[in-house]
Amino acid sequence: MMYRWSWLCPWLAVALAAAVFMLFGLTWWSALLAAFLLVCPALLLWGLFITRPKSDEPAVHTRGMIMDWAAPFYDMYCRAVGLGQGFRDQTLHVAAIRAGETILDVGCGTGVLTRRAGEAAGPAGLAIGIDPGQDMIRIAKENAQRFGSRAAFKVATIENLSFESARFDVVLSSLMLHHLPPDLKRQGLREVYRVLKPGGRFVVVDFYRPANPLWWLVAWPFLFMPTTAENFHGTLPDYFREAGFNPVQGKGRRAGILALWCAIKP
Repeated sequence: MMYRWSWLCPWLAVALAAAVFMLFGLTWWSALLAAFLLVCPALLLWGLFITRPKSDEPAVHTRGMIMDWAAPFYDMYCRAVGLGQGFRDQTLHVAAIRAGETILDVGCGTGVLTRRAGEAAGPAGLAIGIDPGQDMIRIAKENAQRFGSRAAFKVATIENLSFESARFDVVLSSLMLHHLPPDLKRQGLREVYRVLKPGGRFVVVDFYRPANPLWWLVAWPFLFMPTTAENFHGTLPDYFREAGFNPVQGKGRRAGILALWCAIKP
C-alpha cells in the first residue's frame, strides 16, 4: 500500500491548479499552468490503475513511501525534471568509485544509478540495488538484462539490510531519505553504517533547506510532512553524525533545493 503522505504532492498540485483558476480565471496561460500542475496527479492515477506484470519477488513491509505507482514512467519523469544524466554524473563524481569496489544503492528505483555505479567499478567490482517497490525492482532487472549490466537487484528496505557487516566500499542514496519518517531514517542510517567497511563512503543526495525564497513558495507544505520536515529544516547532516559518520562533508547543491553529502565511516 502506498504510504499516505505520498498523496500530498498530487493533492497540492490539484489545489494549486484550482487556485490558479480562481485567482486569474480561464486564460491560455492559466490553462497551461494548470495543465502542468495536473501532470503529477494524472500520472499517479495512471500508475495506480494500469495492469502490470507480477513481480517474482515477495513484498516487504515498510512505513516509508513505496513509489511503485511511478514505476512505469519513472525514468521519463526523472529526465523531464532535470534528474537525468547530468544529475547521475554529479552523484557519481562525489562517490569517486574505483575499480573493484562493491557498491550498494539504497532506494535504487529502476536502477539507472546502480548500473552506472557498476560500470564505474568495472568487472572486478559489484553494484547491488535495493528498493521496497516490487515494480521498481522488476523494471530494474529487465533494464539490467537489456543493457547487459552485471548489477544485481532485490526487493528490500534500508532499515532491514540483509547484508553482512562491513560488506560495501560505497553506499549510495539518491532522493530516498525523504521517503522515510524520522525513526526509520535513524534506523536505516545505522544499517548503512553497519554494512560499510571502515573508511567506506556514504554518498547522499536529497532535498535540503531551499537556497532561495522562491523555492519556499513550493516547499513550505513539506515542513508538515514527517518524512520531509527534517530535510527542509536542514538537520539531515545531524542524522549522519548521530549514526556515527565522521566527517560529514557537504559536496554542493543542485537546483537550489537539493544537496549532496559524502559521509565517511571512521
